[in-house]
Amino acid sequence: MSDTFKKIEVEGAINAEGAHWKDALVEKEHQPEKVKSTVNYRTMERELESIKNNITSLTEEKTVLETEMVKVKTAAEAE
Repeated sequence: MSDTFKKIEVEGAINAEGAHWKDALVEKEHQPEKVKSTVNYRTMERELESIKNNITSLTEEKTVLETEMVKVKTAAEAE
């Protein structure tokens, strides 16, 4: 069975015009155990952006490290 998602109606929440659907709270019921957490699209967007930034940063670090590894190997084999 897959996870289920259900919009949460919050008492006293302002539903003014211009309120964005990305900010709506949604309850996620995890499977197989009945564990619930509260999420919203905007937070997930931010998390995705953070992951993308980490990938970019790590890719750059990997490139630098691989370049240095080649230099170390070259130096080690020269002696």
